[in-house]
Amino acid sequence: MTQGKPKRRIRNFLLDKRFQLKYTLAVVAVSAVISAGLGYFLYQAHRESSRVASLDDPDLDGALRSVLLDEDRKVLFALAGFLGGLVLCLGAVGIVATHKIAGPAYAMRRTMSAIADGKLPTVRALRKHDELQAVGNELKRMADNLREREESDLKALKAALEGSPADQIQELIRQKEERLAS
Repeated sequence: MTQGKPKRRIRNFLLDKRFQLKYTLAVVAVSAVISAGLGYFLYQAHRESSRVASLDDPDLDGALRSVLLDEDRKVLFALAGFLGGLVLCLGAVGIVATHKIAGPAYAMRRTMSAIADGKLPTVRALRKHDELQAVGNELKRMADNLREREESDLKALKAALEGSPADQIQELIRQKEERLAS
C-alpha cells in the first residue's frame, strides 16, 4: 500500500502555534479595527441620509419610515457580515502564510539539533512554496559537506589501519587543524 500526501488539517498548519497565532492575530486585529472604523463611518452616513430623507418630507408616512429603518438594519448586518468574513479570510491566510515560514524553521531546528548532538541527518530540500529557501539550501549544503568530511575521515582511518598509519593519521590531523583554524 503506497502512502500519499498527508491530509491537510488545521493542526498540520499550526507547527509553531505561538508564532503563527500571534502573527495572525496581529493582522486580524489591525484589519478588524480599520474595517470597523470605516464601517462605522459608512453606517453613520447611511443613517444620516435616512434621517435627512425622513425630515425633508414631513408627509412621509410610517410605512416609509419603517422601510428606511429596515434599510439601516440591512446595511448594519451587511457590514457586520463583511467584517466577520474579512476576519475569517485574513485568519486563514495568516495561518497558511505563517505555515510557509514555521514549517521550514521547524525542519531546520530539528536538523541543527541533530547536528549539535553529533548526528549527520540527511537534509531534505524544502517544499517548493516554502519561505526561507536560501537558508534551507545553505543548511543542506553544510550538512552534506559535513557528511562528506566524515566519510573522508572514516576512509582515511580505515586506510591507516591497513597501510602506514603514521603518515595518514598525520594528514588527518593536519586537515582537522586546518578546519578548526578558520
